[in-house]
Amino acid sequence: MDDREAYLLNGIVQRDFRVGRVIRFRKLSRGSQCESIEILTSERQSFMVLIYPPIYTRNQLNNGAKKSNILFKGTFPCLHFIEPIGANTGWVVDGPQGSHLMVVKFPAGQSLACEKWNGQDLSQLGVRLAWMHRMSVEIDRRPMDPPLLVRVTRLLEEPSPRRDSLLSLLDANALQRFIDCQKGKAPLQGWIHGGINQSSVLLDDDRQITAFIDWGLTSHGSRFEDAVDVFVEWCVDEAGQIRAMEARSFLDAFLSLEPASEYPDWQRIVDYWCMRQIFNALMGYRRLPRGFGSIIRNPPFLSAAIALCQSKNS
Repeated sequence: MDDREAYLLNGIVQRDFRVGRVIRFRKLSRGSQCESIEILTSERQSFMVLIYPPIYTRNQLNNGAKKSNILFKGTFPCLHFIEPIGANTGWVVDGPQGSHLMVVKFPAGQSLACEKWNGQDLSQLGVRLAWMHRMSVEIDRRPMDPPLLVRVTRLLEEPSPRRDSLLSLLDANALQRFIDCQKGKAPLQGWIHGGINQSSVLLDDDRQITAFIDWGLTSHGSRFEDAVDVFVEWCVDEAGQIRAMEARSFLDAFLSLEPASEYPDWQRIVDYWCMRQIFNALMGYRRLPRGFGSIIRNPPFLSAAIALCQSKNS
């Protein structure tokens, strides 16, 4: 980080947060939603500054921070967001060039490439995710307003570089068939983290999960959508083959807290998950997952694969 950037950032942090005198700035590779910068204070305390681009709204960032702090107070491994001085804007202040700036206590750990995760690691991830959803005591079960399908349809109708890029990557006929099939279906109820991937989970040297980060896409939906994120990210290799052993380890742990009578309708979950990926890509929040073009042409294949891996554990 050059002196000009450091001077500007220091001015914002000192104005809006009680962190002490900053003596060092260091850019980091943490998560995938925002720019992350470590700051070290003269009191030898470490914080992390998160700088989100303007496409993220204050409301969604505050919702994610609120959820993360609730879990943190329950000793769950996630980010502890620091309230700004005055706290009139939640946890968000104005950052450089229209960005949104937040500060958290520095999280320990590093991300690990998906192919280096083994069955035991994924079992731990499954248990942690299941507890994450169970521990959240302030779940808002109201659907997104307007519904996700309406938002996606509007974005697809409006010419934009993101829409054109999406249509160039996907089979337009398959995409339209998928959208048409979702009409009339009720929104899913509950909440999701929405940003689970290899960059958003930190582990220590003993491969224990130390923090879940990337809370900018916390939203309404089903907790099982987070499970689909894990399945696609960790349990499908680059050739499109299912890593069945790893998938079963994850699903067995994730579903261990669920009564058998409440196991999910994976087809409905996968459909809604697909729609959310389209929405996130159109908004610029996330890239489409690897192999999404094949998934959108035949969503039942993915739901059947998940259900099959689940059934081996039932």
